Amino acid sequence: MADITAGKARDPEDDRRRSTRRVVADRRPITAMAGGKIYTCFIEDISPHGLRLSFKGTMPEGNVIALDHPVAGTLCGICTWRDEAIMGVELQFPNGELERILQCICLVL
Repeated sequence: MADITAGKARDPEDDRRRSTRRVVADRRPITAMAGGKIYTCFIEDISPHGLRLSFKGTMPEGNVIALDHPVAGTLCGICTWRDEAIMGVELQFPNGELERILQCICLVL
């Protein structure tokens, strides 16, 4: 029988944070929309699951966000974590994983 030491159980969310992340070299401001308000943000990095955004000025308070990206188009997501000026967003696409991956690739190009 395996010896199980006291500790935190492995959280699937922790595994997702360990996924390959790509830093965005061209940090152009993009428009974020949440709660009927418009914000300016920058994509700091991307992964197959989502984006890490930094905000210029005020950050949205809600959990649902839409981004208007000049190459990938409109990206919709849900805030999964936040701190003072950074937000983690899980991308939401109704058409499945292939579209998510293709749009993430467009962000890197």
